[in-house]
Amino acid sequence: MFKKQGTLILPVVITLAAAVALFNGCTNTPNAIETFTGEDGSTWEQVSEPGFGNANNMSVAALGEYEGRLYAMTRNDIQGTEVWRTTGGGWEQVKFPDGAVNGIYGNPLINALWGGIIEFKGKLYFGFSAGVQGNVLKSSGCEIWRYDGKNWEPVISDKKGADEAGTITAISSCGDHDGNTTAQFTDNTRNWTADQWAGGTLRITSGEGKFRKFDIVSNTADTLTVQQNELAGDGGTEYTICAKKHYSNPFPAYEYDLGAVQPGDSYEIGTGYDQSGFGDYWNKAITKMALFNNKLYVSTGLNYDNGAQVWFTADGDSWEVTQPTNSFGNFHTSPGYKNSQKPVSSSITYLCASDVSGQSLLYAGGTGTSCSGCTQDKGPCSRVAKLVNNEWVMIVDSSVPELNGFGQGNSCTMFNGNFMPWSLASFKNKLFTGINSLGGTRVMYTTTGSSAAGSWAYSVGGDSAYPVGFDGALLQTNDPAFQGTYANISTDLFPFNDTLYAGCIFQKSDIAPTGSQLWKTADGTTWTRITGNSFGDTSVLAYEGFAVFNKTMYVGANNASSSQSNAGGAKVFRLAE
Repeated sequence: MFKKQGTLILPVVITLAAAVALFNGCTNTPNAIETFTGEDGSTWEQVSEPGFGNANNMSVAALGEYEGRLYAMTRNDIQGTEVWRTTGGGWEQVKFPDGAVNGIYGNPLINALWGGIIEFKGKLYFGFSAGVQGNVLKSSGCEIWRYDGKNWEPVISDKKGADEAGTITAISSCGDHDGNTTAQFTDNTRNWTADQWAGGTLRITSGEGKFRKFDIVSNTADTLTVQQNELAGDGGTEYTICAKKHYSNPFPAYEYDLGAVQPGDSYEIGTGYDQSGFGDYWNKAITKMALFNNKLYVSTGLNYDNGAQVWFTADGDSWEVTQPTNSFGNFHTSPGYKNSQKPVSSSITYLCASDVSGQSLLYAGGTGTSCSGCTQDKGPCSRVAKLVNNEWVMIVDSSVPELNGFGQGNSCTMFNGNFMPWSLASFKNKLFTGINSLGGTRVMYTTTGSSAAGSWAYSVGGDSAYPVGFDGALLQTNDPAFQGTYANISTDLFPFNDTLYAGCIFQKSDIAPTGSQLWKTADGTTWTRITGNSFGDTSVLAYEGFAVFNKTMYVGANNASSSQSNAGGAKVFRLAE
């Protein structure tokens, strides 16, 4: 023993476990719950409880680092999205304004089907999605919020503030097939100028119909003429209905009820791009957030009505939309849509900066919608564009022979072709894309970023050394509509430490679920499988939401992706090296 100034000092022995806990307590690094060894010999650790203790948190939509903590955004279709962050050796839930724990402000429609987390100008930006895939709305529009570690602030949201608010005192012409597609909402306390609110959005803020939205067509001194817009397209034949109404979406299949709107309900009117959905509530999803040239870029998705967009900001407050404003400027000709224009790219799926062309440019992947009955059908399947002087220039477009860099043209379908660029990654002087297809996921790359035919090559599928889906496995299913399709249908790409990782999206099986797969490559062409069965958890359908924290890689092992889900909560995994 030692003695100093009359005080007895005992030697301290710290065990390895205690030292690890002490270290984690200082760095807010989550402790490993369970450890797994990959087929390649790598070590992976599960570092969160399923769903962070809530089985409704079925996906980790995004992960991101900020001020020494790892943040996680969950997809929750029942209660609304949640946000969690590391603390000590575990996790704590981050409360939203006014103590809300779900849906930012208790809005269950804000579910984070997709999402983004990114640090910009010293604050953490969150891109939240509202709603799900489909031609039926079920959304209040995507939103962007920022966080400084203590306080939340709306950036693109209805919570930025209303231009007008009041209470509905009377309603007329708001029935199904009542001879008029519009309805009239009166607030007899108002004294507006004619058409003061034309082009704005009316949202219901109380009662059974809370969160419902309507397009404002015109107004008199005290009455708004509004149009319901719950269905994409439809050529203006959609009736505005105030009674409770049941909706169903054919694919992916989901059903929901819109609550009734009646006199006495409160309302708000919003105008401008700072409202939810950048002013267009059909911008349901935030698909990707990316930094480029000191600006924050954000892409939107699931806009079946007007087409997806990309917005950007240099300061976080003032935003501009890239040109063309919707769907890369590409539209089918269909009399069922506004101005007979059905958007080709309802989603812009990914953003990625790359210098493969010899200069640093921002690239975007987009969907190609089908268009049965169109007078001019530009064809389905993948679109890729590059941003030049704030304008999108197409480099892959299946309907344009000289831009058909993926090589399939209009023979491509979601069942057999290079249907959708699900992800993009810049890796070792190449731009890679992971492609979504029921005909099996593929990986392609370009060394030039050129629009010339033949500028893309296969790394997985096509004429590569690997079959579609990495392993060529067909989906095991009793559903005749999906028999002959493949098990691995999409790929989320992420470069880390001189290695490109590919998290597969596994198509849900009703016979023999095997779980999702994780692959890696050091050179972009030779792939090694890390796990073929989600480390034994067959409920996992996707590895998505990759991020780097404390110099290692984290990823969500998700029980849902896009249009499919399994019961149970998602988990976070870490590469332990």
